[in-house]
Amino acid sequence: MKNIDVIAISDTHGYLPEIKTPFDLMLICGDICPAHDHYYAYQINWFQHEFAEWIKTLPFKNPWSRVVITWGNHDFVGERISEAELLCFYITTEHKAVVLRNEECIYDYPNEEGIGTLKIFGTPYCKIFGNWAFMVSNEKLKQKFGFIPEDCDILLSHDAPDINNLGLISMGRWSGENAGNKVLAEAIKEKKPKIALCGHIHSGNHVFEKIDDTWLANVSYVDENYFPSHDILYFQINPETKEIVKI
Repeated sequence: MKNIDVIAISDTHGYLPEIKTPFDLMLICGDICPAHDHYYAYQINWFQHEFAEWIKTLPFKNPWSRVVITWGNHDFVGERISEAELLCFYITTEHKAVVLRNEECIYDYPNEEGIGTLKIFGTPYCKIFGNWAFMVSNEKLKQKFGFIPEDCDILLSHDAPDINNLGLISMGRWSGENAGNKVLAEAIKEKKPKIALCGHIHSGNHVFEKIDDTWLANVSYVDENYFPSHDILYFQINPETKEIVKI
């Protein structure tokens, strides 16, 4: 198998960008729902229809291509959605997408030995800074992030860890403030995932680079004014060694 083509994005806030590059794996780090309406009835309808239909339009390369998603603090629907409603979403997307709420999934792909796997963990939990979804105390964050597996290949977090300015606000009234999550940073340093992607702080550091044992980037799509302004991240993973290939 050739390298695994990966697309990563976060904080689309209702924008559904046209994706033209075929991919094996798409990673979404939360805040998918439009920012202007947080009511459950609106969000579940949007999620089950507009978002699900957009998933179906994506340029999947092959039968094992998948979209892996976690929720964000604007995605109040994620706190209340039922298993039946999620199942409807999965059926509509022809089981091409999976949503992770502080849990893992296994992405299977063919390789020279038969089947290779990537272990992906997605967590929507954030530190408290207001009355938003998935915001919990530092004590509960430690508990939630404790579920990140030791052998995690890819970590999708909505919150930005306090590493490499991923949570540094660089525009607007709070410009210069480091809003990075220190509890998440400690979990990443302890668990050492091969890749850790985040969003939440729209103007955080978007440079995809390796810090110690982990490749990191903030992949927010919109800026602090909620307008699309950042490039979508594309990279590859060697299917045999799991090493990153920057594009």
